[in-house]
Amino acid sequence: MIEDFATFLRRFEEANTAFVNGDPSLWLPLVSHSEQSSIFGGFGGQEVGWAQIGPRYEWASQQFRELGAKVEFEYLVQHVGADTAYTVAIERCTVQHITQPEPVPHVLRATMIFRLEDNTWKITHRHADPLNPKSAPSGP
Repeated sequence: MIEDFATFLRRFEEANTAFVNGDPSLWLPLVSHSEQSSIFGGFGGQEVGWAQIGPRYEWASQQFRELGAKVEFEYLVQHVGADTAYTVAIERCTVQHITQPEPVPHVLRATMIFRLEDNTWKITHRHADPLNPKSAPSGP
């Protein structure tokens, strides 16, 4: 039986919330172990394939302290096809980074691509970066 995408999104949202509280244990099982997977994460960089992605997600989650943060999702676009899906969203919460003394707002614009693998949805690409105000390019 194929997992319903709405059900998967609820699991993804719960995993994302755990992630920004320093716990990647719900997130990692949602990620494809394929070499055709990639991330452009919220802390910069680029990783391709599970050998790079797994350690990167573990490292990224370790950058957060448990704060009881709850991520709020504003889905701007969602599309579900036969074996692929994507979302474009704004993710908002307040987090505690290990390098900062006080909690800070954490607002990301996130584009996610998902693929069915063995009838279960998996994350195959995540591009997340800080949501910044719209501005014109600055001159020289």
